[in-house]
Amino acid sequence: MFNAHQANRSLNILPLKQQENIQDDWLGQRLDTILFEAMEKAGIPMWIVVSKEYNEDPVVKSITPCIHDTSGRLAIYIFYLEKTSGQLERYFIGSTHPDMNTLYKFIWNRSSETQWERLRKLIEEKQPDKIAINHSNHIAVADGLTHSLHQKLIEEIGSYSDKLVSSEYIVTHWFLKRIEEEMTAYPFLADLTNNLAKQAISNEVIVPGITSTDDVVHWIRQSVRDLGLNTSFYPTVDIQRQGCEVDRLSPAIILPGDIVHLDFGLEYLGLSTDTQQLAYVLKQGETNAPQGLLDAFKQALEMEDIVLKTMVAGTTGNEVFETSITMAKQKNIQAMLYSHPIGVHCHEAGPYIGLYDQQKSIPFKGDFEVVSNSAYALEFNIKAYIPEWQQETFIYLEQPIAVYNDGADYLTPRQETFYLIR
Repeated sequence: MFNAHQANRSLNILPLKQQENIQDDWLGQRLDTILFEAMEKAGIPMWIVVSKEYNEDPVVKSITPCIHDTSGRLAIYIFYLEKTSGQLERYFIGSTHPDMNTLYKFIWNRSSETQWERLRKLIEEKQPDKIAINHSNHIAVADGLTHSLHQKLIEEIGSYSDKLVSSEYIVTHWFLKRIEEEMTAYPFLADLTNNLAKQAISNEVIVPGITSTDDVVHWIRQSVRDLGLNTSFYPTVDIQRQGCEVDRLSPAIILPGDIVHLDFGLEYLGLSTDTQQLAYVLKQGETNAPQGLLDAFKQALEMEDIVLKTMVAGTTGNEVFETSITMAKQKNIQAMLYSHPIGVHCHEAGPYIGLYDQQKSIPFKGDFEVVSNSAYALEFNIKAYIPEWQQETFIYLEQPIAVYNDGADYLTPRQETFYLIR
């Protein structure tokens, strides 16, 4: 059927202050539950986050309320899992702010001690056997401690520096897992992304022979900005064309017979999406895409079904990849799989499920497990021979999905066939 702009989700975007109130409420819940779970799972009793003004650790935004601006020269956050009480204690050593009072206990007396002296006193008091810091060779968002701060930390805490370990397991779980309220809101964001994508690759935006791929990119970026939102990455639009040696042609004028491919995502309420959708530009006299393309799209849907069934909590990213690719080969589907988590970031920390340029199990990052109450971009392609084109071509798709205790499901209805452009 022809693309029609469905329910206008943009009408439900909340005013900025309401968005911030919701995010701050979620933050409190996340600190009480997800962070406790992350530290307990990692077996690390203390986590220290140290950040400088204007060179913020990427973790800081995720652990502070929306009104928090910068780290105010220097900020130190300490999380301690108290064994006896089973409570997660949260401390802050830095400039006081009333909106932080409900989340952290302020423990620094600036008139009698330095921030570093207060940190050492806390470590001496708690005597943790491990201290996690944001230093990682593998996980980007767990590598935010600057070289100079790392050196300063080691100098100030003395022999306790022997207890320093990477926070990568804590940070990965913190960013990967969502609370129930976030999972409930995610379909709205997925719907909004889906609707904008449909609109972008429709006759509402595209006039064949006139509109270019760059025009579509500019339209979608402006449309998102007009909603008061941001894209989660710079969108791309390219085309596949019969007889063209370039697989993803861009920039180019969109012509009849082209497949238009859009890769696009949004940010809203501190969450991100990532999707890829396809439209076919009808030639004169056509009422649908050529049968060969329609059959290829059906193969792509079959690949989605395979991956969705393997996305089970407790399964590693590498296991999902290997199982899915094996099953695809058994069904004679030429597939590439490179799916990833979504959350605060478009490419969130968590299990890698293949990489576009590495179609194999991924060391370390692929060994992380899929967890319940987490979201992913089911991203892949299949290659098929198109008789009408007398050549092979690719079907690129990416659908947002969620994993729950009882399995995985789409966050918004998946694209079932090509959208059509006259």
